[in-house]
Amino acid sequence: MSNLINTNQNTLFSAEKIELIKKQFFPTHANSIEMEYCFSVAHQYNLDPILKQIFFVPRRSKNAEGKWIEKIEPLVGRDGFLAIAHKSGEFAGIKSWSEVKSIPKLENGSWKNVPDLIAICEVYRKDSDKAFRVEVAYSEYVQMTSSNEITHFWKTKPDTMLKKVAESQALRKAFNLSGLYSPEELGLGIVDENNAVIIDTEAEQNTAVISNAFSDDEKEALKALGLSTEEKEGFVKLVGNTYGLSDKIKAFGYKFNPEKKIWFKKIA
Repeated sequence: MSNLINTNQNTLFSAEKIELIKKQFFPTHANSIEMEYCFSVAHQYNLDPILKQIFFVPRRSKNAEGKWIEKIEPLVGRDGFLAIAHKSGEFAGIKSWSEVKSIPKLENGSWKNVPDLIAICEVYRKDSDKAFRVEVAYSEYVQMTSSNEITHFWKTKPDTMLKKVAESQALRKAFNLSGLYSPEELGLGIVDENNAVIIDTEAEQNTAVISNAFSDDEKEALKALGLSTEEKEGFVKLVGNTYGLSDKIKAFGYKFNPEKKIWFKKIA
């Protein structure tokens, strides 16, 4: 694995810490590219896997050819999102609750108001007069087994699971944390009361939530900015002069690796 983190700078990871994390906090089959990507995300948001602020979890998804593959994904629990919020210096509080509300649903070609469990979260910033509010519905996030049964976590802790989804989304919205997701959102499992990830082996995982499309339209838009791309093992890297283009590049979902000085994103 390349030396992703420059230990001469005031960074989160020393060389010794990197080796410890590689040995104890990654699945044994993780490859160097997956590790590098996970370290890059952890470094970008200043999250420490040893403190359980970020987790490196195997996740099955379909590639561009429709084949099932397994990739190691960096996932963040509620405490990880809160750590980022606190470090910003602008975090002013969070409030979450749930209630049963009537929401519109399309059934047999007609819209009807149907009662559903709704989790609501409001996040407050010191520099904003308005709360960042998110509402999520149980029917949209409940995880099912391959036999169409509700999984154990969602059957026994529906309120807890749904609130975790709402809190993750509200914190991400309030602090512009694109590309970070919680296990509860993806149907991978739950971050429990001991701040450890428990994988939900029953669930049919949500394979679409963090899929980064790389379309011909995007290639043309990047070309118009004077940029080309290189694809390798599920990642795409930008090639060309990116000076002054940061906001436009971020809008396409790319992240910047400060050590290699490249823009990249995961596409599979």
